[in-house]
Amino acid sequence: MRDHGPTALLSRLRFKQLRLVDVLGRTGNLRRTAAELNMTQPAATKILQDLEETLGVKLFERTPRAMLATEIGAHVVDYARRALTDGERFAGALANLKRGGYGALALGAIMATASDLLPRAIAELKRQRPLMTIQVLATTSDQLIAALGRGELDLVIGRLPTSEDGAKFDFEPLSKEELWAFAAASHPLAGRHHLDLADMGDLPWVLQPAPSPMRRLIDTAFAAAGLRTLDNLVETSSIFATLNLVRHAGMVSMLPSTIVAQEVAGGGFVRLPLEVKGELEPYGIVTRKGVVTTPNAAEFLAILKALVAQEEGEGMNPGGAGRKPQARADALPSPRNPRQK
Repeated sequence: MRDHGPTALLSRLRFKQLRLVDVLGRTGNLRRTAAELNMTQPAATKILQDLEETLGVKLFERTPRAMLATEIGAHVVDYARRALTDGERFAGALANLKRGGYGALALGAIMATASDLLPRAIAELKRQRPLMTIQVLATTSDQLIAALGRGELDLVIGRLPTSEDGAKFDFEPLSKEELWAFAAASHPLAGRHHLDLADMGDLPWVLQPAPSPMRRLIDTAFAAAGLRTLDNLVETSSIFATLNLVRHAGMVSMLPSTIVAQEVAGGGFVRLPLEVKGELEPYGIVTRKGVVTTPNAAEFLAILKALVAQEEGEGMNPGGAGRKPQARADALPSPRNPRQK
């Protein structure tokens, strides 16, 4: 009788099997899968049959329109994608190290940190590790957490969008952020001293897409006030697009003060006197449960926490408006080793 224990299963898994499961889960078609993997359809069928025999379960059901993953098959597809992503990232980091670099680091960040705190932390890390390859994905928390779950990121600076995410991810809070409603200085509401949500419902808005935490807060506030869901709306996770739609298209928006404060101080935008009930949960460091933090990620986190602690000690919201000069290099963690290039 074949041993189906964890160690025995892992020893029999093959890279080509994971690739086939990944592509078949995406295409739902064995012929297209075989073509994408540059093999014959009978060869693809044999690989799938061998994998199902190895695992002792059926992974896909053939229907008239497509091959659909079974309940267990969906878990195998998810594992295959994460394993392949980890393998590709390992290969890239290894190539970087062999060239004399410091490996790679993939980060995700919400807009509030991507505008100020994250660049300063990255600048310090690059000062210490000039040849480290750093990839940054800046978008909403829900998209970041999905990418983290797929193994595409080492860590995220953001929020857990749902309570269920706590079962898959570890969360360490860093700070809160203040939301400002704002418009162009030429907007008809620019001179108002008081506004409530009823004044804003018919205006054109530009907001983050649902179901991001920031968007959920705004939608909940309108619903709690007995107002209908916003209809005149543009959705985007791009800071650049949001600011330009407010500036040139007469729209209003709501973003963290860390993003808007400089524009307001420069006179291009005005902060609207609108209070929204409720507040965003603190943002923080999100990592996958059970996954060991890489040395590069650990070094970045040490720098990030040092910046946050320094600003909190000076009585400032990390990365917020009115921030004092950047932290001195001698106040931040020193490199792991003296190698510099």
